[in-house]
Amino acid sequence: MRKNSVARLNRANPITFLGGVLGLAVFLIVGLLPSLLYGGYAGVILGSAIFGAPIHESVFAQATVVLGVISGVLAIGGIFVLGGAILATGVYGLFSMLGIEAEGGEVREEVEVEKPAG
Repeated sequence: MRKNSVARLNRANPITFLGGVLGLAVFLIVGLLPSLLYGGYAGVILGSAIFGAPIHESVFAQATVVLGVISGVLAIGGIFVLGGAILATGVYGLFSMLGIEAEGGEVREEVEVEKPAG
């Protein structure tokens, strides 16, 4: 691997982290309430399938609903964070291929890297 490629990969790591943070922020604004709603609905459906159609107020039935809510939030939150990280890394890679630097937005010159003799 060339030095230029390694340096580009090292600069992409903070971009990926920033994309994940932005994905988490978008999840908190847009996706938290629907994930709570659908996770709770999935927990109620699962609880009614396990404990019978009218869910009684037992600890296990309530734990099933809470487990559904938690799994819904974690699953959808993970999708948002992963999607944000992938999107940010892809945009950075696209700009890097086009020759546009992330810091200043100016076009950089291509530098030839010589292979060591040997």
